[in-house]
Amino acid sequence: MRVDRARLNWGIFFIVLGSVPLAYHEGVVSSAVAGDAWRLWPLILVGIGLGFVLSRTPAFFVGGLVVAICVGLVFGSALAIGPNIGCGGGNATHTVAQSGAFVGSSSVELDLQCGSAKVSTSIDGQWHVSAADSGGSAAQISSNASWLRVSSATTSGWSFDRANDDWQVALPSGTPIDLTSTLDAGDAHFSFGATNLASARFTLNFGSLHVDLSGAKVGMLTLSTNLGAASMTLDESSDLTADLKTNLGSLDVCVPAGLGVQVAASDSLSSSDFSGAGLVHVGGVWKSPDYDIAAHKANLTVETSLGRLTLNPAGGCK
Repeated sequence: MRVDRARLNWGIFFIVLGSVPLAYHEGVVSSAVAGDAWRLWPLILVGIGLGFVLSRTPAFFVGGLVVAICVGLVFGSALAIGPNIGCGGGNATHTVAQSGAFVGSSSVELDLQCGSAKVSTSIDGQWHVSAADSGGSAAQISSNASWLRVSSATTSGWSFDRANDDWQVALPSGTPIDLTSTLDAGDAHFSFGATNLASARFTLNFGSLHVDLSGAKVGMLTLSTNLGAASMTLDESSDLTADLKTNLGSLDVCVPAGLGVQVAASDSLSSSDFSGAGLVHVGGVWKSPDYDIAAHKANLTVETSLGRLTLNPAGGCK
């Protein structure tokens, strides 16, 4: 029997790619184990070498299998929790803290590489930033009366075992904010409360992102995930227009009862079960049964490529 190596390798890759996130969410694999999967990358070179050595033997396919399994493990861990590629550990050795106030409409930019961030709503009408770094290089904080930017000390290039950032950010609720957030290889939690977001743009590369819009007012939302896992909880008492893109990743969206939702979706080798979430297909879009009479509506444009989008997952958005 002749073995089609290309089909075999792709099949093994996708099996491992899906198995790792499943094992993580079922509690079989811990976050520490999944996060260190990238350290197996030397086996990819071993697999390539085996491919050359065994090329004229009955075991010629072994090298390709080793490569497919290792690549699947690395990318699968990214889908589950986001990899720790180039991110080191250690205790925070340098901390910087700043506060300030906005005057009128403002913009906020958050650019995090390697680490974690928690963004919430302040209770005193000011913005607050506390940023710690385990490598001794403080985060860069720039601001004026209508602008705030927080970024990791190094915003380009990769190095192995980079230091981790740990950010605590609180934004005021009294002024409209245009928010832009970019996360590379990390974990970020946004809980906006009463924040007034004129627009919000999230870009996730290699990591995990959790956005809770409960109580927040959002004009336009854009969320793009590239090899990452994201979740978003919508607010039941406000209207929302959102553009959601997932490339080789996963996105969970929790829709509260009473919020009408309409989804215009395009999929490429992806998984989306809108009918299982109670939506009906009408005129080329998916709608909740109460969409037309709902007091507030969420209009979602969804594009998934080699990914998964789930509405109201069984375990919630967390």
